[in-house]
Amino acid sequence: MSDASKIEFAPELLQPQFYMTAEPKPGAELTLTLQELSAPEGAERFLRAFADILRAPDLQAAVTYFCSWFSGVAVASLYFPAAAGLSPDFSADNLSAQLFRTENGHALNFVIGSRAAGTAPQAEEARDEWTRAAFRGFYGETCRRLFENFAAASGLAVGMIWAQLPGRVDYFAETWRTHPEIGAMLAPYRERLERDYALLKTLEPASFGRKKNPFDLRFRDVEHPTDPAQQVRLRPSCCLYHTLPEGEYCYTCPKLNEQDRAALRAKRQAQ
Repeated sequence: MSDASKIEFAPELLQPQFYMTAEPKPGAELTLTLQELSAPEGAERFLRAFADILRAPDLQAAVTYFCSWFSGVAVASLYFPAAAGLSPDFSADNLSAQLFRTENGHALNFVIGSRAAGTAPQAEEARDEWTRAAFRGFYGETCRRLFENFAAASGLAVGMIWAQLPGRVDYFAETWRTHPEIGAMLAPYRERLERDYALLKTLEPASFGRKKNPFDLRFRDVEHPTDPAQQVRLRPSCCLYHTLPEGEYCYTCPKLNEQDRAALRAKRQAQ
C-alpha cells in the first residue's frame, strides 16, 4: 500500500468501547506491546502480573479477562473499515497493552502507536476484498499469534480464547441495530456494518488457525434472571469468573445446566 493511499486518523475516532487511546495513560503497572505478549517471556510476565491483581489461582482467568478488554479492539477492527472507511495498523508491534491496578480491581487500555491508516477503495468488490485483507491481518496475524502464545503459557484451550471475542462483537451489532443513540449515530453506516460483519463471519477458518470461523456461530438466548418477559444471551464461552475469590458462575455461562440456571434465577428474584 502506497503512502498516498494512507491518512492519519483523528484520535477522536477511538470510541470509549474500544478501550483504546492514541497516547499511553499514566499510572500503568505494566505496559507491553502485543509483539512482546506474543513471545513466551512477555506473556508470562503480563499474565502473572494480571493474575496477581485478579488473585487468580493460575494464568487462565488472566487470559479470559484480557480478552474481555481486548474484544474492544475487535469491535474497532469492524468499526473502522465500515464506518470510517479506514484500515488502521492493528499489527502487534503497533499496539500496546497497559495493565492498571485500580481501587475497584483492574483495568486494561490498548494504545495504538502510529495512526496511519489505509483508505477504502470506492468499488464495492474491491472494498470487500480490502476489508477481508484487514481482517486477515488483525485476526490471522496479530490475534492468532497472541492467542496461541497465551494458550501455551496458560494451558487454556486456544478455542476457548477465541470464543471470548464473538459475544462482544455481536453485542456491537445489536447496538447499531437497536440502541436509540448509538444506533442513530451509526445509521448512515448500518448497511456497510452489516456487510462487513457478514464478511468477518464468513472469513476462511484458516485465517484463525481453526477448523471453524469463531465468529460463525448461533447465539442462544435464555430467560432473563429477573424479568420473565425478556431474554438474555448466553456467552459463547466461560469467562472463568467462578475461579476467582468470591467468584461464581455467571447466569449467562454456557457451562450452567438449566437446573442450576433456574436456581440462580430464583435466588436473584428473591433478593
